[in-house]
Amino acid sequence: MVKQKTEQYVFYQGIKYQIEFYYTCGGSIPAKEFLETINQPKVPVKLAAFVKLIGDEGILYDKQKFRIVDKEKKIYEFKPGGFRFFNFFFKDRKIIITNGYAKKSQKVDKKELKRAINFKDDYTERVLQGEYYGK
Repeated sequence: MVKQKTEQYVFYQGIKYQIEFYYTCGGSIPAKEFLETINQPKVPVKLAAFVKLIGDEGILYDKQKFRIVDKEKKIYEFKPGGFRFFNFFFKDRKIIITNGYAKKSQKVDKKELKRAINFKDDYTERVLQGEYYGK
């Protein structure tokens, strides 16, 4: 199991929330790796602006930029342009960004949503076992 350094997965430390990228047991960071492949310079800037706003203010009211996509599992998405980044809230005032994808239709990509749910479950289990951040 690979433990990432804090500077590799912490996206933004806000007043209200710390926003992090989820990382797998193998050390990959799916959402960050996807973000780095996007060849549209405005997308990372928009995502960073959304993250800063929610990190400092604690909420982002605009459903054109941030909304819940799975009420049961409490999965949300940031919406910079034609891209989506799934995330969830976790105790200790954290928001964990799990994965992203390019939007191809009006509907949420079910495969990517399932990945986000699996990543959330994995994160939760590893945190509770003291394996994610260390003891």
